[in-house]
Amino acid sequence: MSDVLIFTPKHKLDFQKNYADFIAFAKNNLTLFADHEFKTQKGTQKGWGCDKWSWITARERKLTIVFGNSVNHSEYIPFKQPFADFAKAYVRYQQSIDHKDSTAWASSLVWIHNALEERATQNDRVDVDIMDLNNTDINRVEEQIRNGEQGVGTKRNISLSFEQVLQFIKDKRFKLDLQEWSNPFPRKSDPSIKLDKDSRKEDADKCPSDYQMLQVADAFHKAKTSRQRYFSSLCVMLMCQPSRNTELNGLTINSLQRSEKGRLYLMWHPAKGGDPVKKWVPKLLEDVVQQAFDRLIDISAPARVAAKFAFENPNIFMMHEKCITPSDFSQDKPLTYDQFANAMGFKTGKSARGAEINWSTYGSNIKWLSDLISKLNGVSDWKKELCSGATILPDNDVVDKHTKEPIGHSIKFPSYSDLRIVVEQKYTTKDFPVYGDVKLWDCITLVRENEFHKDFNVKPFSWVVTGHGALSDAIGSERPSGKEEIESIFDELSITDEDDTRLKLNTHQPRHWLNTKLKLAGEEDWLIAKWSGRADVKQNKAYDGRTQEQKSRLTKRIGHVANSDGVMTATQANKFLSPYTSESPPPAIVLHDLGLPVSLKSLGIKRSGVGQFTGLGYCVHNYAESPCVKNGDCEVCSDHTCLKGQPNTLEELKNLEKLYEEQLKDAVVKAGDRVFGADRWVTALGFRLSKIKTIVTMMEDPNRPDGIPIKIPDELDPSPVKRSLNIEEHNAIPIFDLTALAISDMTES
Repeated sequence: MSDVLIFTPKHKLDFQKNYADFIAFAKNNLTLFADHEFKTQKGTQKGWGCDKWSWITARERKLTIVFGNSVNHSEYIPFKQPFADFAKAYVRYQQSIDHKDSTAWASSLVWIHNALEERATQNDRVDVDIMDLNNTDINRVEEQIRNGEQGVGTKRNISLSFEQVLQFIKDKRFKLDLQEWSNPFPRKSDPSIKLDKDSRKEDADKCPSDYQMLQVADAFHKAKTSRQRYFSSLCVMLMCQPSRNTELNGLTINSLQRSEKGRLYLMWHPAKGGDPVKKWVPKLLEDVVQQAFDRLIDISAPARVAAKFAFENPNIFMMHEKCITPSDFSQDKPLTYDQFANAMGFKTGKSARGAEINWSTYGSNIKWLSDLISKLNGVSDWKKELCSGATILPDNDVVDKHTKEPIGHSIKFPSYSDLRIVVEQKYTTKDFPVYGDVKLWDCITLVRENEFHKDFNVKPFSWVVTGHGALSDAIGSERPSGKEEIESIFDELSITDEDDTRLKLNTHQPRHWLNTKLKLAGEEDWLIAKWSGRADVKQNKAYDGRTQEQKSRLTKRIGHVANSDGVMTATQANKFLSPYTSESPPPAIVLHDLGLPVSLKSLGIKRSGVGQFTGLGYCVHNYAESPCVKNGDCEVCSDHTCLKGQPNTLEELKNLEKLYEEQLKDAVVKAGDRVFGADRWVTALGFRLSKIKTIVTMMEDPNRPDGIPIKIPDELDPSPVKRSLNIEEHNAIPIFDLTALAISDMTES
């Protein structure tokens, strides 16, 4: 690293001089971000004058730092001077020293600015200066972080950033009279290694139940509105592949493809640095995924058209079905009140209470709109100076609200050319039309502004990328304290949790669920990491939602044959193997007893390889063909083989049988009482119980010798996933026959 990048304070006593030298050094000697340009409504900002700086990480991710308080994804309030210069100098210097692949290290700047601004306002001062920072401000920043709505991890990152800024100020000798301060928010502990009740619950809550996932499938099947169809389809995408919600925006119209052998797969772009991954769609879900994919393409089409039109026609406003001007209307001709309102998609007419809706009532609160109309009319506040509570007629004349008499002037509204500039500023980014690795008009998650809003009309000319918050609200995620609860798609469809409470999910839970099912199925860590799009296999640990009992079950019965000392030597093991040859290999039960790998051929499978031990038996699924198609539901899977005489297997199956019998009895009673969803539980439990009873009967058959492989017959293995989604499956045994079989058997006993 060049020495020129290192700023060394020269003054031992003149702290203000050190500070001024640093600002000058960063502004004049460092060149990072010097060629950066940022388009705003007030024109193009360049270099040091930009309120936003962006860079591309080594993993091709775009990161942006905003020198101001963000209002929403497109609006912000710039930092006040001279603090803005300090913030820019700090960022330019730190990025020049070490090109960082995150923005967490600078996250505290906005908190420091706000604390300084708060005190400056109290003292009737306009400027906000880092050199005014004192211990009271430090305590105020800590208080604000502590009382914020952020999670523990985010608070810790902000505090670490704050600690670094304070240390930087001391090291560079800007101020030496500040108190020692350290991050009061400890690193979040791993609940999976703790045994207390709260940690166990926290760990369990990460992974949703099978019931909750089936309710998602139910929502997908019942979806009627665009909002329900859109967000339930996103959930299907997350359920079929262990991916992050941010990766959904990388799905394009070409992401779903078939291999030469006819297998369906999706191309995913991992959000945390992994290479693009070809993720195979489980065969049982191919029809569902295809349907969800088609829904997303259909719903996103208008937004994709708008984005492509804006790119191909940089100076033309896109005419749409709401526009009321003639087809030959000039782009430069000012619009009337009504023409403008319709072009912008503002709601007009009568409200639900019968009152007349006037878009200008709320439109004046939209800053870009207020600035634009004020500028066109040569005033600072068009609503106050030109309207003053008066009414605007369709031809732009302003009349008295009560007498309807003209007050002597009319308002000039924008032309289509003016609106096209607004579209450019509001919806295009520096990298437009590229979003990540794809063109916006290829992105199947793209929607228009207000696409699913109940109170506002959609903006036909707009396009926005679905954010984390929208999907979270749609599936009932917990909102920060004090935030109003948003009606989810489950609320709209009257779908509840197992205990009839409100169903609440978050976007990361399907990923935890799939990873847990893979672990329960005995899948190897490297394959789980690859399928999940992770760069490091060690990250799997955070997504392992198995209970301690489930984890131990996989190993506690391996190699149970032992001598009196509890240890089996190689000599003793060889005695067990001595009767067998390559022509007559040892059966699976012998290999299992010795704790040796059990070959697929010994289990009656005509394929090379070994079975994955599950605790109940062996999984013989071909993972080269697809991931686990039953999500670890081993006891009711036709790809699972038990060994008659295998220790504890029959006992455990009977325990499961008893459990499902009790659950089925309860579901039958509730179904008779017409409790919502109970009929589905009768079907699902009857289906599971019939399979377990089949295996138990075969395990208890005296005519079957010990060690013989036992599996569910293929004809008894229709897909419960397809059934829950109401997708026709050929060769499936009628559902009610299975249920009746299970119930009748219970009655006879």
